[in-house]
Amino acid sequence: MRIKIILVIIFCFLITNHLFAGAARPLLDKGWSELVRDNDVEAMKYFNMAYEQAKDEKNTEEIALSLLNMGICSYMVSYSTGLEYCSRAMAEFKKLEESEPIKALQGRCKCLQLISTIYSRQGKYQKAIILSKEAMAGFASENDTTGYLGLIYNSLGVAYGRLNKQDSSNYYHCRALKEHLLTKNYTYLPSSYLYVANLELEVGNKMQSQLYYERAKAIADSTGNRQSKVAILLGIGKWYLTFEKDGEHAEKIFLEAKEIANGLSDKSFYLKTLNSLIELKKNQGNFQEALSYEEEVAQLKDTLNTWERQRIVKSLEIQFDVSEKERKLKIAENEKDIVTLTNYILWGAIAFILIIFTVSIFFLKRINRRDKLLLQTKEELVKTIEEKKLLQEQKMQNELEFKESQLSAITLQMLQKNNLLLELKEQLEKDKELSKEPAFSKIINQGLNHDKEWLDFNTSFERINKNFYVKLKQYYPDISPNDLKICALIKLNLSIKEMAGILNISPDSVKTARYRLRKKLQLNTEDNLTEFIQSV
Repeated sequence: MRIKIILVIIFCFLITNHLFAGAARPLLDKGWSELVRDNDVEAMKYFNMAYEQAKDEKNTEEIALSLLNMGICSYMVSYSTGLEYCSRAMAEFKKLEESEPIKALQGRCKCLQLISTIYSRQGKYQKAIILSKEAMAGFASENDTTGYLGLIYNSLGVAYGRLNKQDSSNYYHCRALKEHLLTKNYTYLPSSYLYVANLELEVGNKMQSQLYYERAKAIADSTGNRQSKVAILLGIGKWYLTFEKDGEHAEKIFLEAKEIANGLSDKSFYLKTLNSLIELKKNQGNFQEALSYEEEVAQLKDTLNTWERQRIVKSLEIQFDVSEKERKLKIAENEKDIVTLTNYILWGAIAFILIIFTVSIFFLKRINRRDKLLLQTKEELVKTIEEKKLLQEQKMQNELEFKESQLSAITLQMLQKNNLLLELKEQLEKDKELSKEPAFSKIINQGLNHDKEWLDFNTSFERINKNFYVKLKQYYPDISPNDLKICALIKLNLSIKEMAGILNISPDSVKTARYRLRKKLQLNTEDNLTEFIQSV
C-alpha cells in the first residue's frame, strides 16, 4: 500500500512538471523534493508558501496545484483534511474550464485520482476503481508522455487485487508495465516489473519471473531507488525458495534487503523483511531465531506507533500554522483598512474647517465603515470558533484511530505469540531428549499464560468500548470472566480459529463456549450472537 501511495504522489509531481509553471514553481519543486524523502512537515510548509504566493499573484493554476499538493501531503494523516484540500483544488480547476479547458480537465482528473487513493486506503475499492477509470479520461494513451496512465493502471491493478479479481489485476499491472516502457518512466519501471514478476512466480513460470526480477533490480540499482530494491530482493528470495529450494541463498538475500530497509524512513519495508525471515526460519525449524525476529517485530511496531503519533502531531501543528498565517494575513489587511480610515479622518478634520457639510458626510461614511468592520470581526470570530471545533473533532478522531490500531496490534501479537509457542511445544514433544527437560516445558507454559497481556488488552478494549463489560455484567450477572473474553473477541469480529489461537484452546472448545454463552444471554435459536454482541 505504501508503494501505491508514493506512486500516486509522484505522478501528480510529473504532471505538474509538464503542465504548470509560474512564480510558485520553485516552492512546489522544493515541496515535492521533501515529500519524496518522506519529510511531510517540510513539504507542507513549502506547499503553503506556494499557495500564499499564488494567491498574491491571483494565479488560479498555481492556487489549484498548491491546494492539491497540500491534500496529497495531508491525506495520509487525515482523510478528511485531504478531501477538503482536494475539493478546494477542484473548485479552482473548474475556473479554468473556459480559458484553458484541457488543463481544467487534467486537473480535475488528478483530483479524482487523489480521491480514489483515499477511498482505496479506506477499503472502498469499488469506488476507487470507478474514480480511477474516470480519471483516465483526461489522458489519452496515444498522447500521454508523462507516465500518468501507467500509474493509474497500477492503481487499478492494486485495487482489483484487493478485491481478489486476479485476472483484472494482472491485466492492469501488465498495461502499467507497457505504459512505463513507452514513456520511459524509469523511476517506476522497477515496481511494474516487480508486480509482473510476482504474477509469473505465482503461476510457476520460472524463467520469465527470473528475467523480470533481474530487469527490475538492474533499473532500481541504476536509479538508486532503495524502496523498490528492498521489495525486489524479497521477491528474488521467494523465487529461490520456490524454484531452487535454496534456503541459504534466500536468507542471504533477505538479510541484504534487511540491511537496506534499516536505512529507510518508511519502516514498513523493514517489517516486511523481518516477516520474510520469520517465515524462512519457521520452515527451517529454527524456532529460536524465528522467536528472536518476532521480538524485533514487536519492538519495531511499538516504535512505529510512537513515530506515527509524533507525525500526526507535527502535521496538525503545520495545519494550524497554515490557518494562523491566513488569519494574520486578514488582520494585516484590516490594519491597512484602518490606516486608510485614519487618513480619511485627518483629511476630514481639515475639511471640517472649510465646509460643515463635507464633515457631516465624512462622519456618515465613518459610521458605515465601522459597522462593516464590526460585522467582519464577528464573522471572523465565528469562523475561528468553527475551525477550533473542527481541530478538536479531528484530534478526537485521530485518538480513536490510534486506540483501534493499538488494540489490533495487541490482539495480533497475542495470536502470533501463542501460535509460535504452540508450534515450539509440538516440536519439543516430538524430540524425546528435549521433552525430558522440564525447564523448556515450564518456559513455554509460562509464555502461554498471558494474564498481563489480557490486562493490556482489556485496558485498550475499554478505551474504545466504554462500559462494555459493565453493561454485560449488569444485565447478565451469571456471566463469567471467560465469557467476557469471548464477548470481547466477538466484538472485534474475530473468527473462531483466531479466537482459539488467542485463548489457547481448540476451535471446538470455542464453539462450546459460544453455545453456553448464548444460553446465559437467553438468546433464541434464530438470534445471531455476533449481531447481539455488536449491539451492546
